[in-house]
Amino acid sequence: MVTAANPTTEDVQTETQESQSHQDRVSKIISSSVSWSAAAAVVPVPYLDLLAIGAVQVEMVRRLAAAYGVDADKETLKGLISALLGTLAPAAISASLLGSSLKIVPMSGTLIGSAGLAAFAAAATYAIGKIFVRHFEGGGSIGDFSVEAVKDDLKKEFSAAKSK
Repeated sequence: MVTAANPTTEDVQTETQESQSHQDRVSKIISSSVSWSAAAAVVPVPYLDLLAIGAVQVEMVRRLAAAYGVDADKETLKGLISALLGTLAPAAISASLLGSSLKIVPMSGTLIGSAGLAAFAAAATYAIGKIFVRHFEGGGSIGDFSVEAVKDDLKKEFSAAKSK
């Protein structure tokens, strides 16, 4: 009889495969959301693009929470994501508002605005995803998530994503 204190090689392999499968699923959620947020930045209507990006980020965190068995309502997530984006305020103001506002200028404004906003949206979405994965892996829930506690990590993840 095999006990938990004495796992077999087969038990360890199964656990490793399950862990890898879970990590793959979580990585795909983030990767897909990064792509969708960059695509949302191309919405040609100023400021509607920002709403679309926010919706992608809320849905990403909701899906990540579900992957970890954590309950997450959209209204709470909207507040948390707004606060996280507020942490990235200097970059957010220059990239998102300026990028979205440039779309008012016919033709070239839409292209330039979309490119800058897409880069910001992708990096911010990646950083937010990584922060929530770390939180959920540590056993955290939406209720005990602290924006203040993750500010520095968020900025590091955002910078790392921008440099990719």
